[in-house]
Amino acid sequence: MGRLELALLGTPEVRHAGRVLAFRTRKTQALMVYLAVEGGTSSREKLTALFWPESDERHGRMMLRRTLAFLRQCLGEDADAARQGGQSPQHLVVERDALGFDFTSDFDLDLHRLARSVAVKLAPRGTPAEAGRLEEAAGLCRGDFLDGFSLGDAPEFDDWAGVQREYWRRRMLLLFDRLTQLEAETGDGAAAIRSLARWLALDPLNETAYQRLMQAHFAAGDRAAALEVYRDCRTRLARELGVEPSPEIQALAERLRGATPPRRTTPTVVGPAQPAALSEGPLVGRGDEFSRLIAAYHAARAGRAQFINMVGEAGIGKTRLASEFMSWAAAEGATVLTGRAFEAGGRLPYQPVVEALRMGFAPTRRPPAELSEVWLAEIAQLLPEVTPGQPPPLRTARDEAAAQARLFEAVARWGEAMAAQAPVVLFVDDVQWADVASLDLLRYAGRRWAETGPRILLLFSMRAENLAAPQGPAASPLVEWLAGMQRDVGLTRLRLGPVGLADTQRYVQALAGSGAAPAGLADFGQWLYSETGGQPFFVVETLKALLEQHVLSQSISIGGEIALDFGADLPERSALQDLVPSGVRDLIRGRLGRLRPDALSLLAAASVLGHDAEFERLRAVAGLGEDAGLAAWDELLTSGLLVAEREPAPPRPAAASRYRISHDKIRDVTYTEAGEARRRIFHRRALETLEGEGAPAAELAHHALGAGQGKAAYHYSLAAGDDAMRVFALRDAISHYEAAGGRQRRATSQSRCAGCASRSAERTRRRASLSRRGCCTRRRSHSPARRATHPWNASSSIAWRRWPGYIPSRRRK
Repeated sequence: MGRLELALLGTPEVRHAGRVLAFRTRKTQALMVYLAVEGGTSSREKLTALFWPESDERHGRMMLRRTLAFLRQCLGEDADAARQGGQSPQHLVVERDALGFDFTSDFDLDLHRLARSVAVKLAPRGTPAEAGRLEEAAGLCRGDFLDGFSLGDAPEFDDWAGVQREYWRRRMLLLFDRLTQLEAETGDGAAAIRSLARWLALDPLNETAYQRLMQAHFAAGDRAAALEVYRDCRTRLARELGVEPSPEIQALAERLRGATPPRRTTPTVVGPAQPAALSEGPLVGRGDEFSRLIAAYHAARAGRAQFINMVGEAGIGKTRLASEFMSWAAAEGATVLTGRAFEAGGRLPYQPVVEALRMGFAPTRRPPAELSEVWLAEIAQLLPEVTPGQPPPLRTARDEAAAQARLFEAVARWGEAMAAQAPVVLFVDDVQWADVASLDLLRYAGRRWAETGPRILLLFSMRAENLAAPQGPAASPLVEWLAGMQRDVGLTRLRLGPVGLADTQRYVQALAGSGAAPAGLADFGQWLYSETGGQPFFVVETLKALLEQHVLSQSISIGGEIALDFGADLPERSALQDLVPSGVRDLIRGRLGRLRPDALSLLAAASVLGHDAEFERLRAVAGLGEDAGLAAWDELLTSGLLVAEREPAPPRPAAASRYRISHDKIRDVTYTEAGEARRRIFHRRALETLEGEGAPAAELAHHALGAGQGKAAYHYSLAAGDDAMRVFALRDAISHYEAAGGRQRRATSQSRCAGCASRSAERTRRRASLSRRGCCTRRRSHSPARRATHPWNASSSIAWRRWPGYIPSRRRK
């Protein structure tokens, strides 16, 4: 006896011992289906009335015996019994007055597998692994129960089949409901879109499926597809039921029309793909982390503010995970605000907070009505466009501490006002490079939100290597800030590590496309995992190197699906070993070595400038002409080493497009490989270029130091400290003043006598010391005119010379 397989969801199909059974009559197949589905035993009288209702008892029993003989002949049960003396196991239970199905025999029924999967839906919240089991069960759902099968002369059987059809339809809808929810919560947007399309094919009037499909398309960055789903929903409901979509779907469509879609996760260009498109591949290995973010969002939406810190090494995928989550949150109707801190160019006060504020006050967003003009005036100190045409309020050194408190309170109230309109997700990327003023502001706002409970999820990302700092008095501001956030708001740490072998293989399988994959694909995934350790950035960079060496080829289908062409046979592992460097640094060096000299110079200029680099600025720093610069520019964009920055909101008028190096590791290696001489020259050119553009003093000090211009670095550090003092970033000002003092000591030790060097260092030390106290110790005796010239209220070097502690040149003599 062979294994019996019955697939009844869709057009019925029965296999026995691996071959499809061809039944002599439709009632023979119907009898097989009824016995397997109904369970137990059924009397011959009942079966006769069910299948031959118009025949008398004698003719009905005769037709049943004949049909049963056909069925046993198809299953080969008579022959087996004859060979083994009637002791062979049978699928059918044949008694004198009843027939049934033996459920202890070797068989598989798709209805039973679906029932087990639906039972998972009734269990508590599932895990990401559950999505795989549900997806496997969803593959059984080819259509309705016995789709297209009926018996015209047996209406009672058709009625029975109709009841079964409705029952199993409900079970399938429960399955797709749970599956699409899990796929969305684990970040597998592409799989969710496929499952939702199958759900709608099964139930084309299900508004829940339409709503989720709209959200999934919008989360993938395709607003047009989301609105097309809405139009299809509206047309079907009007044609079939004569009704409009539910108010929830109409409100979602209206919101998607006015919202800015997140970045597109699947390209739509047809033709050869660039290596950079690999970074937009499927998100794998982050199901647990994505689910925790989803749970935190639901808690925040319920009125319990959440605070999460994602920690991991550079390139581990923190920003990618946050981007996928924010895309999901945006599709759910949340207001998504982002800010990022940068290492290069100095630490500008409140930079990541200003970026988030600018997105919150974009022209496409309705301003929060709950925020009064008083608090808007305070925010205008950081974002002048909030109150156009009105200068920010003047502050004196006398109330600088109170002014900082008012500024912090204004930002906290702004967050509460935004959360009153819709749930807010505020993401600060690379917080390890944030200035101290931003850290203080975020801590104050977090403490305030933890008390008031607005619908806010505050999400940070941080490099793990920056946490290895000493404790106690020597602890860094970042470590102190983390400890304070943990005490004040209960900051939750979400640590990201490398993905596992199975996830790496799944990623490779997904990149191979939906077609048949080579037999050695699993071995290639294992080799890739052994080379990269499952570090996502290393995995992507290794595949890029293989693409550039033409070991692999890449294409994008008409539907926008990225596919790697592994060919008929994968190359031998030894051949791959010769093509791919063992470490990422060597891999990046190999990529840089394939660039032409002009392109390498332009990339080195980008590493010197850091983020937000424009073409003309890069060309000026690299010292290239227009034609050579354009050729180098095209080469870097094609290779994916240089990528466009996201446009801020609102877009800057008449501003050139800005670009950055695709990853910080590439920037670090490029900067190191440029050499000391080239770096000094490029920093000097960057300083000259940025001086003409009126760049912030902190950025100019950074380039002056890199160019070896100690005197300019000293003056710009002082100016950066003054700039920080104007916005009450006291600790940042101290850092700039102390850096200026160190540079002045090094410079004067080479050009002045010991007495002059000592007096110059003493002046800078006193200035930093007084900044810790907030103002000059003799400020109470100052006249109003004298206070107006105090260095904390002016940024020019002339005002500094008016400070009482300044030693004039005549007194030095």
